[in-house]
Parts: sequence; structure tokens; C-alpha cells
Amino acid sequence: MKKILLAITMVASALAANAEQPVKLGNFTDNWYVGIGGGAATSLRFKQVFPLNGTVTVFLGKQITPVVGLEIEGTAWLGSSAYDPNSQSRYHFNTGANGSYKTIVRGHYVGLNGTFNLSNLFAGYKGAPRPFEVGAVVGIGWNRVYNPEKDGRNNLGFKTGLDFNINLGESKAHTIRIQPAIDWNVSAEGANFKPRSRFAQLHLTAAYVYHFGNSQGKHYIVACDKKYSQDELDGRLNELRAKANADLAAKDKTISQLQSDLAAERAKEKTVIVNETKVTETQLAPVVIFRQGKSIIDASQKPSVAMIATYMKNHPTCKVRVNGYASPEGKAEFNQKLSDARAKAVRDMLVNTYKISADRISYKGLGVTDELFDENDWNRVATFIEESK
Repeated sequence: MKKILLAITMVASALAANAEQPVKLGNFTDNWYVGIGGGAATSLRFKQVFPLNGTVTVFLGKQITPVVGLEIEGTAWLGSSAYDPNSQSRYHFNTGANGSYKTIVRGHYVGLNGTFNLSNLFAGYKGAPRPFEVGAVVGIGWNRVYNPEKDGRNNLGFKTGLDFNINLGESKAHTIRIQPAIDWNVSAEGANFKPRSRFAQLHLTAAYVYHFGNSQGKHYIVACDKKYSQDELDGRLNELRAKANADLAAKDKTISQLQSDLAAERAKEKTVIVNETKVTETQLAPVVIFRQGKSIIDASQKPSVAMIATYMKNHPTCKVRVNGYASPEGKAEFNQKLSDARAKAVRDMLVNTYKISADRISYKGLGVTDELFDENDWNRVATFIEESK
């Protein structure tokens, strides 16, 4: 028996995989539905079939995938028949004789059901519900039978059944569900937690179901526009990787060219007289470029700081001033603080990482500039000025 069940499971899984359709599952609030219905129930052994017990059922559910759903159900059996405490079948609904009792609600079932759309499982989901679909339902819950003699009985309930769904309208917001099902009282007296027909009820229910609208503007799960093969996905991923590598290489080339141009254009000396002291300032070639709004030195810019550290170690008498700049975007007050932070970050790296004496390095934030370079991305920099008397 176990081998047969395993084989059925494997076949079902294979069919489901072949019929797989990518879908947009949406939000948690999507793909809910509510239903109400009624029907009739009798003993599964068909002893004392008439009068039948009427049933009323309500349920709330969510379609998780095109195949699998969950719903909460509440069903009440109405008292069209009587309970006879002297009967041999005392725990069945039956027509009583002497000493019988009548009630309005004979019992109820409240449970959690799993639903399975067999049409979508075996034939695939086509992006919208079919006009007619077949499903299965399995649930577990609480049965209570109202017994006037013993103040009622509480049992573990187990439900199995089929769903025959007729989906109406172009929007498929409305469904008529016909459901034959068996309700097993698996913990009834003498059952030993086994689903036995002696304690089972056969139901036939007709219900109206309304499917709420979802975030995609539909009343059902929406299929993706296109199903991509793994080869197509791998190819697209390789394209994106190649483009990212090309962009990175171009950016590195631009930075190298920038540093080379800066060395050629700004490597000049000027003389300034301060308090009758002649000070010579020399623009050193390397610059440190920052990301927009940031004062953290990227790994790609650390070689520029290392070049200045090497220069200062080779020229132990020189002193360097670090000037920080910001590009024109944003408020002036923020950009002034940002330029200060950039200059300080470079100075701290020279002191802490490369052990350059702090008294040989000064720093200053010069705020916003758009004059160093044509590209604003390049004006987010720190530059180096060598000062000597």
C-alpha cells in the first residue's frame, strides 16, 4: 500500500512540475474568498436515511497557489431528525420513537481545510480559472453533537470530499460549488481514533463563493506574462555581469585618466607672502575622490593616500595640507561640513594607517566647488598641497 501511495505521489509531482506556470502571488491580502451554502446529510451507512438532516455552512479561504488553498469552515446540522437514547445506534441521528428528543441544531463542525485544485494540478494553470474545475478537500476540526441525555459530545473531526466548481462571468469573481463530502468522528465512542463508517456522515452541499479582488485588479491569481527557461535566465544574468564589468573597467580608466590629467595641469608652484614669510605651495598630483554625500574613503582611492604617505616618508621635512571639497548639490551648510569631514578622513588615514606625524599634516574643508573639474562627480575630492618655507 505504501508503495502504491508513493507511486501516486511521484506521478502527481511530475505532472505538477510539467504543468508549472509562473504566477504573481501578490500580497497577503490577495486571493481571498468567502462562501455560504446549504445541503443535506445522512449516515454514511444509509441506515435511517429519512428524514435527512439539513446543513448550513459558511467558509472563508485563501488561494495560496493555483493548486493549493486553505479555508476555515463552520457547518451546522439542523434537527430534522431526532435523537433516541434507547436506540442501538444511539450516536447517530435517527428517527426516534419512545423517549426521543428533538433539537434545532443537532451538531456542528468547525475546522481548517486544505483545498487542492486537481484541474490545475494535472492540466496546468492557464492564467485564469476554467469554467468548470474539479478539486479535493481534506480537513481536520472539532465536531460537537448536542446530546440532551449527556449534555453533548465533543469529537475530533476529519473531513474528506470533492469540489465541483462552476466559475461564472468574465471576471470569474463568482463560483457555484457542489461538494460531496464525508465527515468522520474519529474520536467517537469505540472508534479508537479511526475513521469508521459507523460514526460518519455523508454530506451534499451547494454553496455560492465570492472571490475578492486582488492587487493585480483580478479576482484570481494572475499568471506572469512570459515563462523564461533556465537557459534564458542564465543568458540574461551573463549579459548583466558583462555590462557591470565593462562599466567598472570604464570607471577605473576614467579615474586613472583624471589623476594623470590632474598631475599634468596642476603640478605647479606658487609663492604666497604670509606675515612677511615666504611660503611656497606645491600642488601634489594625487587626489582622493568620494561618493556623493559620503566622507568614507573607498578602497579604490586608498592608493592615492598611499602615494602621499610614501612621498612624505621620502621627504621627512615637508608638510602637507589636505583640502576637502564638495560638489554643488545640496545645502551649503551640509556641504561645508562634508568637505571638512573628507579632508579630516584623509588626514586621519595618513596619521593612523601610515604613521605620518600629525604635526606635519593640516586639513581644511573648502566647501562647494564646481571649478576643479567639468564633471561634478570629480569635484567631490580631497587634494594635497605641499607647504614649505
